[in-house]
Amino acid sequence: MTKVIEVEDMSFGYTREMILEHVNFTVEKGDFAVVIGDNGVGKSTMVKLLLGVNRPTSGSIRISGKEVQSIKGSGIGYLPQNGGNRAAAFPATCEEIVMSSQYKNIGFARFPKKSHKEKVEEALKLVGMEDKRKALIGELSGGQQQRIMLARVLAADPEVLILDEPTVGVDAESVDRLLHILHHLNIEKQVTILMVTHDIEKVGPYANRVLCLSEGACREELLPQAQIVHAHAHEHAHGTAEHVHCANCDHGPDKQHGHDAEHCAECSHCEQYHEHDHDQTHAHKHDQPRQHRENDGKEAM
Repeated sequence: MTKVIEVEDMSFGYTREMILEHVNFTVEKGDFAVVIGDNGVGKSTMVKLLLGVNRPTSGSIRISGKEVQSIKGSGIGYLPQNGGNRAAAFPATCEEIVMSSQYKNIGFARFPKKSHKEKVEEALKLVGMEDKRKALIGELSGGQQQRIMLARVLAADPEVLILDEPTVGVDAESVDRLLHILHHLNIEKQVTILMVTHDIEKVGPYANRVLCLSEGACREELLPQAQIVHAHAHEHAHGTAEHVHCANCDHGPDKQHGHDAEHCAECSHCEQYHEHDHDQTHAHKHDQPRQHRENDGKEAM
């Protein structure tokens, strides 16, 4: 696998007292990794280090093989906590907010080209907000604002997406929709994701890596078998996804298993939003008899 994030023997402190000491971990292409830990253990500090805002006291951080300080955030998409709140005060439309990520490509005092507008349209569709393109961002709910800010990040084609507590202050339904979007970006678009979160109960079923910060150090936690995620083929409004299994499907004594509808986060979402997001006439794999689902999973491996 290709290593996207590499943290090697990294330590950091604002004074002589270290906040993080000898931290080592890697995030590979296609991973959905979550960072957990108690308040004050250095999760936000870790994000600042990954973004190049702070420089490690010792050790190194590389994104796609390059030192973070040398790339100056290029290739990194960042979604902060309550990101939409900061933009809500601006009298700008959602389309304009997303377009702002293209200014570097557009150039000073120039108008967006067709390619820039298409990029914005694609990003809005990815987060399901294309119908709000002309609405002022301040008129949207907190969850909708967060999705617009995610679209802004995605329009810049990041290699890796870093999210810092994106579900804080967002209602439960909006959290579910946000995680559903991130799941599809991770599985279908192979976007590498690293998310800092306290909400491991909600986010855990979508992740394949859990990194725990504790007492300045980092260790990896194994996900419970019941939290295995499967992305499976079924027809959506945007087309039929390929039958794909996430990295967690390598778990187990035989290193492979079929689709488990009972524990599949994607099935849970589809059932919850079936009436809203899916055509009733579409055939879903998880609506088939259990024997068919099990056979399908075995054939796909």
